[in-house]
Amino acid sequence: MIYVGWLFYKHGELFLLNLFQDEAIVKSINNILLIGYYLVNLGYAIITIAYWEVINSIPEMLNTLSHHLGIIIIGLAVLHYNNVLCLTYLVKSKSLKQ
Repeated sequence: MIYVGWLFYKHGELFLLNLFQDEAIVKSINNILLIGYYLVNLGYAIITIAYWEVINSIPEMLNTLSHHLGIIIIGLAVLHYNNVLCLTYLVKSKSLKQ
């Protein structure tokens, strides 16, 4: 989780610099996105562990684990594309006003 967050942070900064061209704003937005990513992952992990059902076999464990991983991956993908669309829309609306 930490490594993937750091990769998003490093490579996302290039995307944001391409959109905003202001390094101060890019650093702020990128830090907020990284903190949000960590909080979503940590919150999901805590909720998952708190309500984990009893597992009796290895296939049941693999099924439950893949289910929970699928939920968090799909959730993060939806949040990621939502952020990209919102930031792109923000920049386009800003350029139209000028």
